[in-house]
Amino acid sequence: MKVLVMEDDRLSAEHAVAAVDACGYDCDVASNGKEGLRMMAAKEYDIALVDIEMPELGGLDVIRTARQRKTDTYLIVLSSHASPAERIAGLKMGADDYLVKPISIDELSLRLQAVARRIAPDSAEDILSCAGVVVNVDKKTVRRNGQIIELTPTERKLLVYLMRNKGKCVTYDLIADHLWWHLDSTGSVVSANVSRLRKKLAAGGGREVIHTVRDFGYVFK
Repeated sequence: MKVLVMEDDRLSAEHAVAAVDACGYDCDVASNGKEGLRMMAAKEYDIALVDIEMPELGGLDVIRTARQRKTDTYLIVLSSHASPAERIAGLKMGADDYLVKPISIDELSLRLQAVARRIAPDSAEDILSCAGVVVNVDKKTVRRNGQIIELTPTERKLLVYLMRNKGKCVTYDLIADHLWWHLDSTGSVVSANVSRLRKKLAAGGGREVIHTVRDFGYVFK
C-alpha cells in the first residue's frame, strides 16, 4: 500500500507517518496542497490523508482537483473542526472519509488497515520482491533466487517490515517496537536477529540486501 500524507503541521504529519509506518505501508509527505497534487500526478497512491487547511491550496480544492483528474485514491480528510457542514462539503467534493485532529496514531492505523482491506482485491496475494528475495506474506513463505529460506516467525516478520520500508532507514527502536511491542528490547537483540536473518538470506545467493546505518538502524535495498 502506498500512502500520501498532505499536512503542513509538523506534529500532525509525524503522527500520520507513525501510523502509516505501524501498518508497514510506504509513505510520502507533502507540506502543501500544490505539492501534494504534483506528487499524486507523478505516482499512484492507494490512500491520501488530506489536511483541510493547507498553504497554497486547501484540502477541499485538492480533493476537487484530484477527482476531476479521475484519481482512484482513497481520500481521507484531516480536520481540526469537522463540523457537519464541512464534512458534507468534503464528501460532496469526493472525500471518502473524515478524521478529526488531533490524530490518534492507534485510531489512524486501524482506519488505514480497514481501508486497505476494502480497496485491495480479495484474491490478491501480498507478495514482496526485491533483489531475488520473494516473500509471500499470506502463505508465510520466503525464497531467495528460487531457493526456499526457512525463517522463524520473528525473522520473517522482521524481513517483511524491512521490505515494506525498502529504501528507508528503520531505527533500532522502530524495529523493536514492531517486533516486540509488549516487551522492553535493546539494540543488541535487534542486531542479533538481523545477523541471523542476513546469514539465512545469504544461503540463497546474491548481494547483501540488509545494510547497517551506523548507530541508527538498517535499510533494505
